[in-house]
Amino acid sequence: MLKAIIVDDEARARRILENYIKDYCPQVQILAIVEDVPSAIIAINAFNPDIVFLDIEMPTFNGFQLLDSIDNIAFEIIFTTAYSEYALKAFQVSAIDYLLKPIQVNQLIAAVKKVEKIQGSSMLQERLKTLQQNLVDYKVKKIVVPMSEGSLFVELKEIIYLKAEGSYVHLFFKDGTKILVSKNIKDYEDQLTNNEGFFRTHRSFLVNADFVNKISSDGTEAILTNGSLITISRERKQEFISFMKGKYQPLLSETN
Repeated sequence: MLKAIIVDDEARARRILENYIKDYCPQVQILAIVEDVPSAIIAINAFNPDIVFLDIEMPTFNGFQLLDSIDNIAFEIIFTTAYSEYALKAFQVSAIDYLLKPIQVNQLIAAVKKVEKIQGSSMLQERLKTLQQNLVDYKVKKIVVPMSEGSLFVELKEIIYLKAEGSYVHLFFKDGTKILVSKNIKDYEDQLTNNEGFFRTHRSFLVNADFVNKISSDGTEAILTNGSLITISRERKQEFISFMKGKYQPLLSETN
């Protein structure tokens, strides 16, 4: 049984979440329901919860200020938020669970199941730090990469490109190292393209535009600063060239 506390300043939001948990998450026992940060601190110290369902935007003190006031966070957090779709990227790449208001039952069930799986080995402090960094100006700066021995916290500016290999992805870094991750490249594409400066040039490649040095004269390859050749598919060629023109003017010189 997972012990839980709900923290939200809106009475209706508290009531809906409480009812959903009781109806659809029988493995969760709600020990306290509070409306502000001071009450939440008291409840956390009193009940030692496994999960805190935490609203971010609250009067006087917000959810992050609650976390800053706790020296050793020994519980998992599921944020409840009305953040914009773009800002939610920060949660996704930081491996922090959230429930977007109005809360959907299937999302709640999935979030609770995830807590059950990672409980006790979640590196929560590091993930929260990454989240707070990524929420500055709603700009993703760092991602959490799952590893067999835990999690790796990677700055986007260190990644040159990603290459798919079946259901795995190789990440190549500017220091010459690379790692293999058990994750689909589509997941990274959804998180990093457009506003984060990455582009899916081919089904197998996701490239950091900052490391593109040249584009071949026929537009089928990108030459990166480390000398790597990245394939550009025919159907994505024009879109990639337009992307580079929009991001860097003038377009990087083409090879002969």
